[in-house]
Amino acid sequence: MRLKILIGSAFCVLLGAFSTGVQAQTPKYGHMNLGNLLEQLPATGKANTALTTVGDSLGKVADSLGKAFELAYKKLETDYSSRTLTPVQFEERKAALQKQQAELQEFDSKAQAYLEDRRNSLLEPILTEVREAIKVVAKENGYLMVFDISSGAMLFAAETDDVTELVKKKMGM
Repeated sequence: MRLKILIGSAFCVLLGAFSTGVQAQTPKYGHMNLGNLLEQLPATGKANTALTTVGDSLGKVADSLGKAFELAYKKLETDYSSRTLTPVQFEERKAALQKQQAELQEFDSKAQAYLEDRRNSLLEPILTEVREAIKVVAKENGYLMVFDISSGAMLFAAETDDVTELVKKKMGM
């Protein structure tokens, strides 16, 4: 009888350990809205303010260049209509306008590239900090993966096996 109780107790202990192990093996997935989080961070607000300031400054320069181009174009149009220009003068001013237009387009391209680079340099440290926090939270709380519901992107994944070669093999590749 004592042996049956001992075996029964051992079985219960093993069953309990097994069920606990199975529960611990159940994958946990998390999600969050990264966009909303970023909007709530003071650092993001400061970065956006800095970008707006730079953008406004570049916009004023672009507006000034655009107005100068418009004035030069209208003046050329007026002078051409009034026939006060020789054909050579007209061609020279037309070439100058084309050059001015190309410079305006180049400025716009460079300004856009500069703003994009500036945006990346301001936001990258914020995103790095957020990614690290997500990683720590996921590991501490046993999440296998954390998804961004605003974009569908995976923000964190526990180290797993790359099954690419197995899939290729299954597909006959």
